[in-house]
Formats: sequence, C-alpha cells, structure tokens
Amino acid sequence: MHINVLVREMPEKLEPVFRETENERWAGVDHGVFLLLKAGITPAYTFGDFDSITEFERRYIKEQLDINPVPKEKDDTDLALCLTDLVAKGYDSIHVYGATGGRMDHTLANVHLLMHEALKKVKIKILDHQNVIRLLPSGNHTVSRQSGMKYVSFVPLNDQTELSLAGFLYDLADEPLEFGTTLTISNEFIEDSGEVATSHDILMIQSKD
Repeated sequence: MHINVLVREMPEKLEPVFRETENERWAGVDHGVFLLLKAGITPAYTFGDFDSITEFERRYIKEQLDINPVPKEKDDTDLALCLTDLVAKGYDSIHVYGATGGRMDHTLANVHLLMHEALKKVKIKILDHQNVIRLLPSGNHTVSRQSGMKYVSFVPLNDQTELSLAGFLYDLADEPLEFGTTLTISNEFIEDSGEVATSHDILMIQSKD
C-alpha cells in the first residue's frame, strides 16, 4: 500500500505535487494537515502536537476534522510517530514531502529516520523540488532514474561499505568506501535504470541543480 505524507510548507508550489498524486491517499503531520485541507484534500490520518499552527489554522482544521494532538513533550518527533504508525498499519511505500529545508536539525533527523530499524525495510522517499532521498539496505538493487533529476549520489553510513555500480557514468566494482567519503557524489545514470550492490545500508540521493 502507498501513501503520501505532508509535513510542512515547501519553498516550491505544492499544486503540481497534488496533481501528480490525484486519487492517492495522504497523511498530514502538524501544519501539513492545514495545507492539505486548504488544497481540498482530506488526510486519511493526522499526526502531531500541532504546535506550529496558528489559532486560525487550528479552528480551520477542527471545523473539518477531529484531531487528537500528542503531547508537545515527547520522545519522538511528529514525523517519527507518523511513519512508524503508517508502517504498523501496513503501508510499505511512503513518499514524504516538506521534510527538508528549514531547521537543519529537523532535516538531518528526518533523513536519519530512513535508518530507523522499524522503517529501513520500507520504501520511503523524502522528496523536494531538488532531491529524492531513499535508503538502500544492504544487498542488490535495481534503481530507476527519477524524472527531472540529473545526478545520483551514494552516501555510505558505515566504514568499509563495499559498493558496486553498473549502468552509471562512473561504475564501481566492490569499491570500499569509508564513512565521510565524497567519491560517490554527483554520479549520473547512463540509462533509465542501474544496478547497485552494497554490503551495508547506504543513502541514495537523486538531485538536480
């Protein structure tokens, strides 16, 4: 099952995203709930403590939905609660919008959620107008070029990650990558898809200038 998640407003306009995902299910996190309702989309699920909305937005939401805010003081972020709950509900494909930009601690924490033990086996993508971020667990993968994205980078999360690439401008064969390396930044597909084999979990980021 697939679902989209909206966390917060994005620098780019959201209307094209809503058109592309017409008839798909959405979940809203905090301010994302208001943005979805404003766009005429009723979220199937709502999450968050709703500390980032105005009183006007709170009234707007309550006129259309019953929400159950979680306490502001909690151990997990609103997005972490959202994703773990959606996975528990059986969703195995999740696209997250509005999780990047703004505060850097939030952005890094949201990307690190892809490595959460309860989430790493699920196909979760973090998307914005310039990037598509996903985790490739250890093993073999056929990956596809994301429409509109020119570059593809691989960011190791462990020392001595052995990475093999086929179908890219710069292919590799069992290349040992150290944590913090920039060797695998700004590669490119030469076809619509490529083959990736990694000995450890690795981040794949497709992007454009």
